[in-house]
Amino acid sequence: MRANILTNNRGNWTLIGLLVGVAIVVVAMAVMWGSGGRFTTAGKAGEDLATQSDKTTVIGQSMDAAKGSQCRQQLGQIRQSIEVYKTSNDENPATLNDLGLPASADFFACPTSKMPYVYDPATATVRCPYQYHAGF
Repeated sequence: MRANILTNNRGNWTLIGLLVGVAIVVVAMAVMWGSGGRFTTAGKAGEDLATQSDKTTVIGQSMDAAKGSQCRQQLGQIRQSIEVYKTSNDENPATLNDLGLPASADFFACPTSKMPYVYDPATATVRCPYQYHAGF
C-alpha cells in the first residue's frame, strides 16, 4: 500500500494536504500581486509586463467590462427618463439636465472615458461617445 500525505485511508484530506492546497493559492496570489495584477491574456514575447496596456490583462479587461456594463445601465436609465419626460411634457427635453434625475453630474458621462453622453434633442437619442461602447 502506497502512503499518500494529501489524503488518509478513507479518502479525506489530511492537515498536510489542506496546507499544501492553501500554500499553492497563496503563492499564486503573491505572484499576481507582485506583478501588479498583470496576468496577461495577450502580448508579445519578451515584452515587459509593466509596458503592456491594462486592456491586455485579465484584471484590466474585467474592469473595462464592468465599466461598460455600468455605462449600459446608465444609458438605459437615461433613455427611460427621456420617455417619461416626453410622456409628461409632450416634447423632448432640451438637455439631459432637464430630466431632473437625482444623480451626480458624472452620471451623464461614460464611466470608461469620462466623456459626456451625446444627446440629440431633436430625436431624443442618447449614446455613448466611447469608441468601444458606441453601439449602445
